[in-house]
Parts: sequence; C-alpha cells; structure tokens
Amino acid sequence: MTLLLWTITLGFLICLGCVGWVIFHFLNEALDSEDATRIDKINTDNEQIKSEP
Repeated sequence: MTLLLWTITLGFLICLGCVGWVIFHFLNEALDSEDATRIDKINTDNEQIKSEP
C-alpha cells in the first residue's frame, strides 16, 4: 500500500512539474523583452523625438 502511495505522489509531482514548465515556457516566450528593443528602437542622443502639433 505504501508503494502505491509513493507512486501516486511521484506521478503527481511529475505532472505538476510538466504543467509548471509549460506555463513558464510559454509565458517566457510571450513576455520576451528582446522583442520590445527590436521593434521599438531606443533613440540615441543624436536623435530627437519630434512632436507634431
């Protein structure tokens, strides 16, 4: 009986680890900070932001 409980617990922990990894992986892909710098370039000191009236 004890072996069955340990097997269930181990399987549950493995499932939790897989679900956690999937969530972390896809959140990390969606919130990739390199996209922000690649799409919206940061202006250098020589460039000025022109505001149109």
